[in-house]
Amino acid sequence: MIVSQSYLIAWGCYLLSAIGLIIVFWRMTRSIPYKDLTKILRLVVVVLLLTPVDIGLDAKWFAPAYLVGGYEWVIGNTHLAVKAGMHLLGALTLLTALLTLEYVVRKLLHLHNA
Repeated sequence: MIVSQSYLIAWGCYLLSAIGLIIVFWRMTRSIPYKDLTKILRLVVVVLLLTPVDIGLDAKWFAPAYLVGGYEWVIGNTHLAVKAGMHLLGALTLLTALLTLEYVVRKLLHLHNA
């Protein structure tokens, strides 16, 4: 019970920190004149910070994929590093598909970026 409570507290702290970083990055990218580039950069940061991966222990424990991938790559455990990289790649691929779909729908309906 205490382990799972500590796990939830750690995730809560991480999510609050990640949201803080996202807000700071959002404000940093306000002055970029290209709105499409701004949107893509912001969404990539959100995906990188919020993509979890199962760390492969007995219980279902998740951790941020970029942290797991970097740590496991440094210590030489390539299996978990590749797994984390594949989760990030899948999330970025999904993001690319959704942005492409949004672009196509906007072009078909002749909508302008707000």
